[in-house]
Amino acid sequence: FGELFYMMEYDEGLTPIEEYDGIFYKRDDLYAPYGEEFVTGGKIRQCRDLIKTNLDYINEECGGTISTASSIHSPQAVIVSKVAEEFGLKSIIGFGNTTIENALKHKAMKLCADIGSEMVVLSESQGFNNVLYANLNKLAEKRPMFKVLFGYAAQRYRSSIIGRIAEQIENVDCDTLYVPLGSGMTFTGVIEGVRLFQKQFKVVALQPFGFDRRKDIHKNLEGAVWDYEYEYHTGKYPYNKLLKKNVGFELDMVYESKSFEMMEKLINKNEKSCFWCIGNSNYIR
Repeated sequence: FGELFYMMEYDEGLTPIEEYDGIFYKRDDLYAPYGEEFVTGGKIRQCRDLIKTNLDYINEECGGTISTASSIHSPQAVIVSKVAEEFGLKSIIGFGNTTIENALKHKAMKLCADIGSEMVVLSESQGFNNVLYANLNKLAEKRPMFKVLFGYAAQRYRSSIIGRIAEQIENVDCDTLYVPLGSGMTFTGVIEGVRLFQKQFKVVALQPFGFDRRKDIHKNLEGAVWDYEYEYHTGKYPYNKLLKKNVGFELDMVYESKSFEMMEKLINKNEKSCFWCIGNSNYIR
């Protein structure tokens, strides 16, 4: 009980700004309610807030169950599984293009199972999010559950998904802020925060792989698109190839390390530059 109370009271303040070798870092990866030997970062903040805000509804209308669908490598599954455990809920983790037996050979999936999640194959042949999400929706028609799909939750549960990130902009002060970009949810929160706190610095999105997310970003903005100014850069890094990089601390090997290399090609040494560390999932790699 003592540990649970600690978790519920975990400090929700601003994560710090640190400087290493002349570059500043917004250390949102230091948001670590489950300890440093686990996945860390803003996605956990979003998920915890989403569940805490909707907890009565989840218990009364959703059978005390939350669910998600993700890649077998994704920290999203681990986060949902752990948050469910914290709040005393059941969890369902859906995935595709493999069997349960093979999925459990991967650290992220084994961790979910060890925490107590129910593991479900949503498609035997497909691992794409659109297929997994559609099949999770079908499962939800038969079984009560509260689905945690960050991209789709951004509009309906805006304060949890966008608002909790926007708040973190308050202590950022620089000439240019560089932000790694995956799904675009954190980036959306960042530029909302820039608008909210009337910050004057330049914002640069660094997308190391994947398709252009600007349409997703724009549809989740509160204001008109022209109220937000940012640069958008894409790379051609492979998702699955891990890149190890230490800048005074270890960067996440999937997103941050690749985005950091992209920043190094753009950075102006005469400016005060800040790099946003979204989180760290090296624990499950």
